[in-house]
Amino acid sequence: MGQERNNETYEVHKSDELGRYLVATRDLSPGDVVLTELPLVFGPKAMLDPEASMPCVGCYKPVFTDIGERCSKCGWPVCSGNCPGLNDPRHHGVECIILSARPECVLDNMAEYYRHDALLPLRCALLQHTDPEKWKTLLEMQSHVECRTPGTEIYDEANEFIVEYLINSFINKLDDSIKNKYLKEISPDLLHVMCGIIDTNALEIRLPDGAELNALYPTTCLMEHSCIPNTKHLFNLSTKDKNGFYRITVKVVVPITKGSHIATMYTHALWGTQARRQHLKDTKYFSCKCQRCSDPTELDTYLSAMKCFGDDKGPCDGVHLPEDPLDDETEWACSKCSIKVNNSQINMLISQMGEEVENVQMMGGSVNMLENILCRLSTFLHPNHYHLYSIKHSLIQLYGRQPSYMSEEILDKKIKMCKDLITITKTLDPGNARLSLYSAVLHHELQSALLLKSKKVKSDGTVKSIEETKPLLAEAKKSLEIALNSLKDDIEETSGKKLYEVIEESQRDFNKYCKEKNISF
Repeated sequence: MGQERNNETYEVHKSDELGRYLVATRDLSPGDVVLTELPLVFGPKAMLDPEASMPCVGCYKPVFTDIGERCSKCGWPVCSGNCPGLNDPRHHGVECIILSARPECVLDNMAEYYRHDALLPLRCALLQHTDPEKWKTLLEMQSHVECRTPGTEIYDEANEFIVEYLINSFINKLDDSIKNKYLKEISPDLLHVMCGIIDTNALEIRLPDGAELNALYPTTCLMEHSCIPNTKHLFNLSTKDKNGFYRITVKVVVPITKGSHIATMYTHALWGTQARRQHLKDTKYFSCKCQRCSDPTELDTYLSAMKCFGDDKGPCDGVHLPEDPLDDETEWACSKCSIKVNNSQINMLISQMGEEVENVQMMGGSVNMLENILCRLSTFLHPNHYHLYSIKHSLIQLYGRQPSYMSEEILDKKIKMCKDLITITKTLDPGNARLSLYSAVLHHELQSALLLKSKKVKSDGTVKSIEETKPLLAEAKKSLEIALNSLKDDIEETSGKKLYEVIEESQRDFNKYCKEKNISF
């Protein structure tokens, strides 16, 4: 075990298993800032439909490809010839010199001709000229090149779309004087190292206008992964402070005791253990052994559990859980009878079901479609299974919103669903590090169902008394407060901001209604 630089909140430690990682130097409370730093380097990702729009290379605003202006030197799409980022060395200023080796513009096959994903590896390589100190720091980051060997999918993709693209389109066309000045060290191998560093360490930044960037942060990248993270990170997206571009702030979300590891999360909080661990192996090259991954029940949420498969006499009412969730070959044993099922069978079933769920969601599932698939999959899956969570999360946003789904019975069903999902969400992410938007939607929908229920007439046609409605409304009021509170760190981001505004509107309507009815809490 080694120990490196100190800070008021953390120390950098080192071990064979974890490499470098951060440890709290004192007790930390929710809201405390662990660290804040500027990125070493950042660059745009391709847009979702690159044939239709591309990010401006100077400021990353989406530009329509058919009408967009071009950089006068290198021909890449820009928002305007006067974009200040075009001459800024942190943005397009230096790479333009390299990209100008191919000044021709095209209008066909633009997504192949202008590969925005190749810009960040190029910007990384250019640090050797623009900022040798940052270059040194960058080369200390983990690249896992030992796992990214020729023949692996990840190597071959990087080779075709980034390395060969940069070398053949630009670097081989450069004058030696320019090459020696800006890219003294450059080779396919070096570019593969850059790709590895980006894949392993980059954080994704969503900009308010819909574009996305990848950015590398020298200290933040040392935080280890845990499927129960104790921090969350926020980016400064305000363009007023040009020197604070994309500054990251890492905040504590649940109490961290002195000497504990400071952790973040690199995968999806609402995936089951097998899916999360596979994703981490594929993208980050390690096998997670955190508390959640090691627990077959995933902290008593049963997020991956299956119902008993049974034998010839049929299933019992037990649930199948992995005997050892950290073993890829584990058997899944029933909690009540002796039936065991092997892991590959479970995996196959789960991925088939996952595709079905995805298809229904992609088609903008109607209540009918969602209820059908919920009913079908409930035969096999524990009610808390993550595939069912996904379907229920869609359903609660439709129940009580469409005229044919407003009955008291449906509202009661919605209230129960919301509460079940809230329990799972809160258990998996008590500090709203990853699931703040889910939590806000659940509490908002719960409020809406409680409010509607309070307004419903009783079966005998009489109106509910204040004594009957007040508990429902008190709970609704509390749900609104929790919903808004869970979004307090998300207001900079577009999706968080929109949701916050919707819930604020509901809160205004709710308060107005209570005032009219003369109900106070």
